[in-house]
Amino acid sequence: MHPSDDPFYARLFTLSDAELSNYIQHYSDYKVEAVQAATAELCMRGVYISDDTLAEIERYFVRKEQQLMRSCNLAPRHLRLLSYIIFTIGICTAIFLYVTASPPPAPPLGYDPFDSKKYLRELEMYGGKINILAVEFRQWLHSLWRGKNLAYAIACLTIILSSLLWFLGSRLASRLDTPSDKPHTPSDPWS
Repeated sequence: MHPSDDPFYARLFTLSDAELSNYIQHYSDYKVEAVQAATAELCMRGVYISDDTLAEIERYFVRKEQQLMRSCNLAPRHLRLLSYIIFTIGICTAIFLYVTASPPPAPPLGYDPFDSKKYLRELEMYGGKINILAVEFRQWLHSLWRGKNLAYAIACLTIILSSLLWFLGSRLASRLDTPSDKPHTPSDPWS
């Protein structure tokens, strides 16, 4: 769409200076193109617009565009709040599971096959040392999802996930706090 086809651009020349200044004063209510067109038209008419006002408008639209382009379009405070909620729910769940966990069941054969040298030798004979390691790893992984070990696993996963979200929220907050957004405080009171 060409700018001359837009009804706003056709009407732009008929607006008074006060109406165009409204675009500059309330820039957050309008699209960036409308504010830029109003600024250009006021400059062509010889109306003075301070450099500070133009810089403030530019910062606002750049920041707004950066927020839209973020892969995670959550505000940093929302990420930190989400990390607190996940941490609270996860730790409470882990505590509940730890308290209500039943003791591990007895081996169905009455003994643990890994206590038998014959069983280990047969495992090694059929698959080598890697077979023994694979069976031990599988049994360890299986034991993580039962009883008190499940509580420990949920607590660890909760801490990792909530820390990651909190870290992301903090990093996004530090990126959004640019030096130009902070108010200038002169060191000399007379300046």
